Amino acid sequence: MLKNIKIYTLLLITLGFMACSTDNEVEPLFDQNVDSRVDALLKGYKKTLTDAEFGWKLVYQPNNSVGFYNIFLDFNEDNTVEIVSDHALGAQDLETTYRVGKAHFPELVFENYSTFHNLFEINGFNLKAEFEFIFQKVEADRIEFRSKTDTDEEDITIVVFEKATQGEKERVTNTRDSYEEIALGHDSNRFLRNIIVTDPNAAPTDPPLFQGTFAYAESARVGVITTFDQSTGNIASTNYPIAGTDVGFNFGTALQVNGLDISTFTFDEATNTFVSTDGGLNTVIGYDLAPVATGPLPSLFSTDVDTFDTRFPTYSYFDDTSQFYLQRTSPDFLHLVKSTGAFRLDILMNAFAPGVHGIRFRGVTGPNGTLVAAVSFTKTLGEKLTLTLLGATDPIDDVVSVLDLLTDTGGWYIQETDESPFASNPSFQLTSVNFPNFRFSVYGI
Repeated sequence: MLKNIKIYTLLLITLGFMACSTDNEVEPLFDQNVDSRVDALLKGYKKTLTDAEFGWKLVYQPNNSVGFYNIFLDFNEDNTVEIVSDHALGAQDLETTYRVGKAHFPELVFENYSTFHNLFEINGFNLKAEFEFIFQKVEADRIEFRSKTDTDEEDITIVVFEKATQGEKERVTNTRDSYEEIALGHDSNRFLRNIIVTDPNAAPTDPPLFQGTFAYAESARVGVITTFDQSTGNIASTNYPIAGTDVGFNFGTALQVNGLDISTFTFDEATNTFVSTDGGLNTVIGYDLAPVATGPLPSLFSTDVDTFDTRFPTYSYFDDTSQFYLQRTSPDFLHLVKSTGAFRLDILMNAFAPGVHGIRFRGVTGPNGTLVAAVSFTKTLGEKLTLTLLGATDPIDDVVSVLDLLTDTGGWYIQETDESPFASNPSFQLTSVNFPNFRFSVYGI
């Protein structure tokens, strides 16, 4: 009985490796022992990797909720591999060694720290990236893998290598510049970025088919489109995974307008916009293309504004890297502040003098230390608070976009909320009057 079990086990292992083999492998099953056959199979996989004259390319999406990374790979017979990617401007594209081996299944392992390892660990391991991949299907021009750590059969990351053509390495290098344009265009001093969809056959006075705002979440490589309902004051945001190209970007999941898909955008440097003609429509992403609010929102009026400057000496905003992040903060505000390098804002009452308050940008420093801007308040009782910029402890070049938003003449609605779990530190939401897609929550401290 024991002998039979061993035979069946060896047969199952052999059949498992056969399932990963190429269509042109026709060696007789029992001509070699299991170890020899497995070794031959792995050598064949390695040969497929190294035989590609111009290397391999992949568009890597670590999981379905994040964006894509363009990666070029050139495998050498000495077990080294050249990696060129559009991640971190190529800073992590270190030459590494690789191994084609077996554990439970035949696998490709990138052994030394490089691009895949960095993707694995950044953002607190939240990308769910991988540097070990299981061979699923091998063909001369295409290799399909699955992530080794995926255990949920309903949510398996499939990774596809495609044989590259000449010039692929340079194309990937060129996509690096696209991400700066996606994040900011060529103008980092403005804060409102719209997305407008129109019918080219419509009359000039016709309203757009779709209107919203656009923000870019750099850490996850997703575009965030937010719409605002003037009648209720509510906003709704949807994430769209992004893949950069050498001329713009693509949405991994198309934006649908009137049943038509919009996904491919090209950067127009002359107008500092991204444009698309998908679906026969005109779609433009750019700065200050349209207003957001068309009037005041009485539903957001509150007497909480009346005592805002006297109730607490400090109000603090934390971004989503902190356990104290308050979830009602809008994506547009979150990612605008992140783009400056700040991770926390402190509103400091009477920081410079009575009536001269401070806004401290944690994470942004100058010759005099952490940047603090000086502002004054003007209250419209029961309605809103308006901020006026008076100066700063250091140059404000890096935070101009945020300060322009905070000191917009429309002001801010202020409402106490139930977000804070701390009884002695209640939470408040500040919503821009003119640009209500920008809203953020703070703790009173």
